[in-house]
Amino acid sequence: MKSNGIKKGLVGTAALLAAVTLAACGTNKSASSESNTSNSSVTHTSAYDKATKQIAAGKYQAALDTLNDSGSTSTKTKNLASDLQNYISAKSAYDEGNYDQALTNLSAAKSGNTKMEAAFQALRAKITKATSSSESSTNSASSVSETSSTNSASSSVANAAAANSTSESVISQFASKMGFGQQGYGIIPVSQNGDVYRFEVRQSNADNTVANLIGIYDYNADTGVVTQIS
Repeated sequence: MKSNGIKKGLVGTAALLAAVTLAACGTNKSASSESNTSNSSVTHTSAYDKATKQIAAGKYQAALDTLNDSGSTSTKTKNLASDLQNYISAKSAYDEGNYDQALTNLSAAKSGNTKMEAAFQALRAKITKATSSSESSTNSASSVSETSSTNSASSSVANAAAANSTSESVISQFASKMGFGQQGYGIIPVSQNGDVYRFEVRQSNADNTVANLIGIYDYNADTGVVTQIS
């Protein structure tokens, strides 16, 4: 009888130890899973922060490589990568003198990243000035009057100044509201009067070599109201 009691006690102790061991394993697996998730989040955040610093330093391709190599599928990372791709293609077209293509490649920033928006704004001002100057030269070559050529030159300067002073976030809000946010549409800031911004919108042709004017719009950034002028 005493022997049977001892055996039962040993079996009970073994079962208890097994249960404790299994519970410990489950806890370790759970902790390991949480740790991996946390490490992944930190890695993606670090990649985003690193890319932002690279953008600030003018290293746009390196920033895009950083995001792509991170493997992140977050909307935040995807939007910044998309902005970088648009910026790089627009800058390339600008450097080659293809100003219409540069304008429609740039489209509007989506990421909300302030460093990226600053880069967009600076490039948009350059493209706007180059586009207007190119049109002014074409008008002059077409025997337009000297007064008209002077007006075109003045318009070029005014548009570039408007592009410099118009925040990219305002352009993005307008583009999103009107469906002009994707590649193929180019937005040129024309003027600002308080909360009302005037934009010239162009759309590229099939082979993305010419951007044709499709409308001029007034956008009230305070109320969100858009009025088509022409």
